[in-house]
Amino acid sequence: MQEHTEQHLDKLTKKLIQSSSLESPSQGFTANVMYQIESLNISRTTTYKPLISKVGWAAIITILVGISAYVMLTNVESISWFDKVDLSILSNNKLTNTISGITFSRVMIYSIVMFGLLWFVQIQLVKKQLERQLKF
Repeated sequence: MQEHTEQHLDKLTKKLIQSSSLESPSQGFTANVMYQIESLNISRTTTYKPLISKVGWAAIITILVGISAYVMLTNVESISWFDKVDLSILSNNKLTNTISGITFSRVMIYSIVMFGLLWFVQIQLVKKQLERQLKF
């Protein structure tokens, strides 16, 4: 029974294939496909967007200049709220006393400095390699 069904389907597909004509693509098919591929690649490229926009930088600079001008033009000693703020808690506590008692050997200090320098060199090398990879 299954053989008979498969033979019937086989004959039907042969008839459909013979009755259909061979289709050929339009004249500029390859050029159109390549154009669409190129436009997709262009839209996916990484564009540089700064973390802080120009408006943000302008706002930051304006705020800093305003604070600086305020401090320069006013008498800071006459402001009484500076006297009311108690900052001794930052220097007189157990944590700062414990940390100030820690001593490092010269080898430890040299190794930390070398690690830091090599880390910055590695960042620059990886950055250049990633820039080369993104160009392709």
